Amino acid sequence: MKFSTCSKLVIALLMTNSLIMTARAQVQLGVKGGLNIAEMLTNGSPTTIINGTDEHLKYYPFTTAHGGVFAYIPFAKKWGLQPELVFSMQGTTGKPEMDYLVSVTEEDYRFSYLNIPILVKYKLPLGFFAETGPQIGLLVHAKISETLVGATSTVNYSIKNQFKSTDLSWALGAGYCSPFNLGFDVRYNLGLSDINQASAKGLTTAPIPNGKMKNSVFQIGAFYIFGKPRFNPPAPSE
Repeated sequence: MKFSTCSKLVIALLMTNSLIMTARAQVQLGVKGGLNIAEMLTNGSPTTIINGTDEHLKYYPFTTAHGGVFAYIPFAKKWGLQPELVFSMQGTTGKPEMDYLVSVTEEDYRFSYLNIPILVKYKLPLGFFAETGPQIGLLVHAKISETLVGATSTVNYSIKNQFKSTDLSWALGAGYCSPFNLGFDVRYNLGLSDINQASAKGLTTAPIPNGKMKNSVFQIGAFYIFGKPRFNPPAPSE
């Protein structure tokens, strides 16, 4: 399933409008942001086609960021639903397995996603919580920054057509919300779908990754819930 840029904007607007509508129903809205430690999970020993030659690379994580909005919708005393709209920068860094045998020194894959997780949240004692649920990601931008041996500069390639426009993943997380509606969370988004379609398309005009590639993102963030404290209200005064 493919989405144009216009379609992605429409989805974002609809999601934002949905969050506004839930506010009228006494559902809490919030903002969030934080760090990503992102990488790609690959199968076997993947190669990248550079200048018509297969080069073996290893992929490593790198640190970037995410930010967005969410709604908290309680449906039981300890249970709630949390849809989110999050802009997330993801990707990986590829380096040759044996530097002296290859022409490339480094490839930086940089992806921008509009992620829409739908999480079920369970309240634990003392303001802690656990959460899990599916997430769909809409690819907004993708590029490779490539540095070759002996080169004095880095070459950038737009590679959006090499990767699928949607990404399905599963989120697992935990965190803490204070009585003042300020909280912190950690989350792991495990990619379930192979996002690589370069080799299937037979593309040859840029560095082409071969093999399966799945997103893997560990997130550390902070959030704030607007309005009267209801997620973790303060203890009544004596």
